[in-house]
Amino acid sequence: MNRRAPTPRQGVVLRARMPVGVGFALLALVAVLLADALLRGRWDVAVLALPALVLVTCLAVEVFLRPGIRLHADGITVVNQLVTYEVPWALVADVTTRFLVAVETVDGRRIRCWGAPTAARPEGAAATADRRGRPAAMRGSREPGGTAAHRVIEAHRAQYADAALPAADSGVAARLSRKPHWMTVGLSAAMIVAALRQVLFAG
Repeated sequence: MNRRAPTPRQGVVLRARMPVGVGFALLALVAVLLADALLRGRWDVAVLALPALVLVTCLAVEVFLRPGIRLHADGITVVNQLVTYEVPWALVADVTTRFLVAVETVDGRRIRCWGAPTAARPEGAAATADRRGRPAAMRGSREPGGTAAHRVIEAHRAQYADAALPAADSGVAARLSRKPHWMTVGLSAAMIVAALRQVLFAG
């Protein structure tokens, strides 16, 4: 599990180790290929390969490096491939795991976290409900044998989740937001078109 130092704005970021390693390996490969062409003086090769290299860079960042979970005072931010979800604490019913960490909302949605450590709560752990029907974990309880990621998530629940209840009870609407990564989608599409043009009109 990769855990970056918290800041007031970012909170705590949790990411799985293996995807991050793969992402950096792809970036290193792109750098080596581009540097090799430039050092050999093959500017024509570098220009022709540039769209493909930019596309691989976008995929490395979007698929392997960017996804994860950010825990902060306002809720849980789930960064998946091509889309980011902002889930306020008042809407979080539970955070569970089987093969992937998943945030379950009070309205029945299940948001899977593709880049997070699979360690929110041990599979099959028992949970009791409080007066609002939430699992006991929402009050900061910890299951035996929880991993580091589990303990971090539970600590943030204990600190912030109950504080979000008065706002929800007062009628202040908490909304889940979904934000596609349009810039990455647009850049990737442009690089695919550029690469196809090179292939179709080569020579």
